[in-house]
Amino acid sequence: YIIMSETASFVDPVFLATFGLSRGNVIDYFLHPLNPFKTSDKNSNELLAMQGTTIPILMQIGTVTNNNMPLPLHRAEEEYNAILSKMTGEQYELLPPPPSTTLEQQQISPLYTIRHV
Repeated sequence: YIIMSETASFVDPVFLATFGLSRGNVIDYFLHPLNPFKTSDKNSNELLAMQGTTIPILMQIGTVTNNNMPLPLHRAEEEYNAILSKMTGEQYELLPPPPSTTLEQQQISPLYTIRHV
């Protein structure tokens, strides 16, 4: 459930019913083609997704540097951010959770912060 102001929001009930919403897939949810808050231009996140590089994919298959072993969420986020940092153009960045949150709270938090850079 994305809220950008008090009067505008975006919800895809099929995505939410199928995948739920977590730190692992919140960027994928934000990049939904019908999301009116996403820029209309292609961004680096979408280019990575077209290449099969997303946080959930990194969690499942890892990277070549770790022998394609699954990665925990925090490592997948680090790898994704490292790849994203080498790209130019518009990007959406998932900001880290507050330091006082537990791993479980991070994964199922009702609030995620995405920055457009």
